[in-house]
Amino acid sequence: MKIDWISIISLVFTIVTGVCALFIAYKALVHGARPNVKVEMLSPSRYPCGQKVCFVFVFQNIGYWYAKTTAINVIAFFNFPPEFQLHEVRFGAAQEQSSTKVRLGAGGVQYLKAKGLKLTYGDEGEEVHLDVTTAATQATYVVRVDSYSENGVSRSYRFNIRCSGEEWAVSTGINSSQID
Repeated sequence: MKIDWISIISLVFTIVTGVCALFIAYKALVHGARPNVKVEMLSPSRYPCGQKVCFVFVFQNIGYWYAKTTAINVIAFFNFPPEFQLHEVRFGAAQEQSSTKVRLGAGGVQYLKAKGLKLTYGDEGEEVHLDVTTAATQATYVVRVDSYSENGVSRSYRFNIRCSGEEWAVSTGINSSQID
């Protein structure tokens, strides 16, 4: 029985080339990955009308199965309808940074900006607190949170906020008539 060495060498070369190509493609995928940031609102979605409340948002880097890229210098814009009165945004490890500069945005929204957030995969995330006076009129309003970073984060989230004429326990979201 005669062994065809050229065919065997060709097969080995093809397998090695394929494995190398897969490795290079994987490394390119990992190196080019943008951070994957998720924003959640920890506050309840229902508030009394015309009351000063604190909205709490948490930013987390959830990564991908193939990459855990750190989000560097995340800038977050908290867009509220004009019916709300914005007071202050606090952020940082212990909310040690703050801003009271309310700006007007497109579509008549007003916003506060938090900048310089750093989000690493596996960390608890970073909380951002906003002191806001809710709208005086009962309705459901949309609050939009847009976030960007220098290394590719570009996310937009919408949260529905219901302003109600009833007295509500803001910390629990339970009607005050139900509290003993």
